[in-house]
Amino acid sequence: MKALATIKPVPGKKGVWEIRFDTEDPATGKRRQHRRHFTGTKPEAKEYLVKIESDILKGEYNVDMEQATVREYLEKWLKEYGKPNLAYRTYESYSGTIRNHILPSIGGMKLTALKPAHIQSYYSKMAANKEDGGAGLSGTSVLYHHRILREALSHAVNMGYIPYNPADRVQPPRKNKPEIKTLTVEQGQYILTKYRDHMIYLCILIALKTGMRLGEICGLRWQNVGLETGTISVTHALQRQNSILTLKEPKTKKSRRCIPIPSSLVAGLKEIRHRQKQDKLSFGKGYDTRGFVCAWEDGRPFDPKYVSKAWAKIVRDDNNIPDSVRFHDLRHTHATILLSQDVNIKIIQERLGHESITTTGDIYSHVTPAMQQKAVNILEQVFAQ
Repeated sequence: MKALATIKPVPGKKGVWEIRFDTEDPATGKRRQHRRHFTGTKPEAKEYLVKIESDILKGEYNVDMEQATVREYLEKWLKEYGKPNLAYRTYESYSGTIRNHILPSIGGMKLTALKPAHIQSYYSKMAANKEDGGAGLSGTSVLYHHRILREALSHAVNMGYIPYNPADRVQPPRKNKPEIKTLTVEQGQYILTKYRDHMIYLCILIALKTGMRLGEICGLRWQNVGLETGTISVTHALQRQNSILTLKEPKTKKSRRCIPIPSSLVAGLKEIRHRQKQDKLSFGKGYDTRGFVCAWEDGRPFDPKYVSKAWAKIVRDDNNIPDSVRFHDLRHTHATILLSQDVNIKIIQERLGHESITTTGDIYSHVTPAMQQKAVNILEQVFAQ
C-alpha cells in the first residue's frame, strides 16, 4: 500500500491535528481515505505520520484496527500477546480484571478515541465508594488496572494502532500500604508446640523458620534440602494451572535463593524424611517418587489451597491465635522477629527473596523505628560523657 497524507490543525482545538492519508488495496487497486486526530505538537504529528507511512509501505499497517473498539483490541491483545507471553496466573488475572472491570466501563469506545481523560474517569469510578456508584476498590487494585492498561496500550502504540499511550498521561492512584499482621514469639512457640501432630505442622515450621512463601514450601523437594549443610535451596513454587498442580520457576533471580536453616528445622526435616521412607515401603509402586517434602502418605504434594484452608481452620478454632492472621503472615512473622533482633535487613531481603532491599524496607517499615531507637541507645552508650 502507498499513502498520500496531509496534516492540518483542527479548528478551535489548540494542539490537535487532523491527519489524513490514503491506502491502496493491492488486490483491488481501490483507495481508501483514513482520518486521525493527533494531540501534540506539529513535529510530533509529523513523526506519527511518518511511522504510519512506514508501516503501510512495509505492509504492517492494520487498517481494520482503525475501527476497533477497546474491547476488540484488548481481546486481541490477550489472545495474541498475553497468552503466549504471560505466566499462566498472570494471564488469568489480567483476563479477569479486563473482563470484569475494564470492558464493562470503556470496552465500547473506539480504541483510537480513547483519551487520558477517559482513563482517569475510569480510575475515579473504580476507587469511588459503592454508595456513590463506584466499585469501592483500593488504590492498590486500581493501580493494578493501570498497570494492565498501560502495558496493553503500549503494545498498541508499538503496533501503530494509536499515536501515543493515553495511560502514560494519567496520574495513577497510590498503592495502599499493606497492613502487616504478625504473631508474637510466644504465639509462634505456642503453635509449634500445640500443633506438632497436625498434618500441616511441617509447613508451619518451615514458614516460621525460613520465611518461604506457601507455594515455595509446597514445591520444596528433598533434592533441594541440604540436611548435612543445613540449607534449603528455593528453586520452584507449586501452583495450580488448569486444575493441575505444576512446579513453576520463580519470576525473578532473587526468588531463587539458598537459605541457611536452624538446627531445630534440620531435626524436624530428618524426622519427616525417615517417616516418608517408611511410607514409601508401605505404598510400594503407588508412591509418588518426585520427592516432595510436604506431602501426603503416598508422596503427593500438598496443594497450597489445602494448606491455606487448614491454617484458616486452626486460626478459627483456636482463641489463642488472632483470627486475622493468614498463613502468609507467618512469612511476615519470620522477617519481623529477625528485624527486631537487629539482623541486617540485607540478610532478611536475601532470605525472603525480595528483588530489592527497598521492597523489604517498605514492607517492614513498622519495625524500623524500634531499630533506629536501639541505634540511638548504642550511640549514647558509646559516646557517653
